[in-house]
Amino acid sequence: METFNDPTLSAYFPGLVDICINDDGELVYAIIQDGKLVFTQEYVTETETFSIPEKKHFQFTIPRALEVARYFNQEDVSLYDDLLLYLKRFSALDDEQWAVVAHYVFLTYLHDHPGIDYCPYILFNAVAERGKSRTGKSVTYVAFRGIHLIELREATIFRYSQNLHGTLFLDLLDISKKAERGGCEDILLLRAEKGAKCSRVQYPDQGAFNDTVYYDIYGPTIISSNEQLHKILETRCLPIIMPNLPGNYENPRPELALELKERLTAWRAKHLLTTFPNMETIEGISGRLWDITQPMFFVNSLLPVEHQILEDSILAIAGEKDASRKETLEGRLVAIIKEITDENNFECLMEWNIKTNDIRTRFNQGRPEDRHVSPQWIGKRLKSMSLKSRSIHGYSEIIITSQEYDTLLRQYGYAGRESSKPTNCLPEKDEVYQEHLEEVGSGRHSAHRYPPFNSPEEREFYDEKLQALKEEGRRADDEIELMAHEALEEWRKYDGLPF
Repeated sequence: METFNDPTLSAYFPGLVDICINDDGELVYAIIQDGKLVFTQEYVTETETFSIPEKKHFQFTIPRALEVARYFNQEDVSLYDDLLLYLKRFSALDDEQWAVVAHYVFLTYLHDHPGIDYCPYILFNAVAERGKSRTGKSVTYVAFRGIHLIELREATIFRYSQNLHGTLFLDLLDISKKAERGGCEDILLLRAEKGAKCSRVQYPDQGAFNDTVYYDIYGPTIISSNEQLHKILETRCLPIIMPNLPGNYENPRPELALELKERLTAWRAKHLLTTFPNMETIEGISGRLWDITQPMFFVNSLLPVEHQILEDSILAIAGEKDASRKETLEGRLVAIIKEITDENNFECLMEWNIKTNDIRTRFNQGRPEDRHVSPQWIGKRLKSMSLKSRSIHGYSEIIITSQEYDTLLRQYGYAGRESSKPTNCLPEKDEVYQEHLEEVGSGRHSAHRYPPFNSPEEREFYDEKLQALKEEGRRADDEIELMAHEALEEWRKYDGLPF
């Protein structure tokens, strides 16, 4: 039985800078104590004693303690530029792509920082022979505890993730299919979020609860794939589409990255407990993309690099993701909703309705008859997009508020309503109602307060009916208003039918 004095083999614990190697070839922990970088072969807490596993368990270059200490005690203002020079020796990307990759390398050294909750994946995607593997390896060799894997085995990933908290480079032809065949989908989907765990039943003979093991699988991930990723997995990725720029590049090797790793390890030691500034969202970067890229902006705040460089790079990715979302089935439905809204000038209202059958009819246009979708299919898709619906006389329609509509436009890559709002808009629904009360209610002791109009057509119908009744000149204002409203209600019944 293990006692308090029995050391526990550990390559990672909160507050550890890294494991280094000293001049005698011995492995040592690098730890910050009282603002100083110290090296020790054991780490003792109030309840545990940690010792370092054998060197054979570290399948990456180990930084030299003496060099890490040297860089820790001096300024290293050229680190970012030198990292770019190193990366450009092995492949070609454009400047925006290099900015993303370089910031990501720095992020791997702070992915476990207390102020960081997400770590996105870098996805190198292109056809064969575009330098995906070469680029991925060059990044892996300089990243925090980078390991190159050409197979997707959950046992291996569990051990590397939980025991080393390192950077994994998954260099596979079709990672989505291999993950599905290997039962690793949950690992890939969860590695981007700190605190996420995967459970596996490892000891069924030990009964409930004791039979299950929970693995910590959070960590930096680099993916290289010839095939398109599953759309859910892709939302966790920063895609780098490899350009077609053949050339004579060096072959990446771990030893070529050693000096930079030592400098980056010293940088990690300086900033492992740094407090990040509060950061507001950036226009054009929202949702999950903001969640996974915000840590890179935190990193940027620690570097002598212009904020705009990274912002432009992420905005370019946001544009690519918007274009991809437009091509999805949901993106097509949003395009149809926008078409109907624009044609009817609905966006001037606070809330409006669109018949589900109208959406279905447009969705089926241009499709072979045997590929037409059913009303049930359309209804389920719209419901999955969080659009509210109701049934009137057996016919379905969706209900959209101006806020929901604006959110849909932004989520699927369309500009917000304010950038394209027609100049001939009627006032918003509340304003329409108020103006109407002022017109017909002035000088009266009581006023009938009717619901606001749901569309410009309703307002037009009501005004015409009101004017016609006034021209007859035989009724009081209250009675005219009541009759116009009753006529509108009757008109609504038939207008709601889809024929």
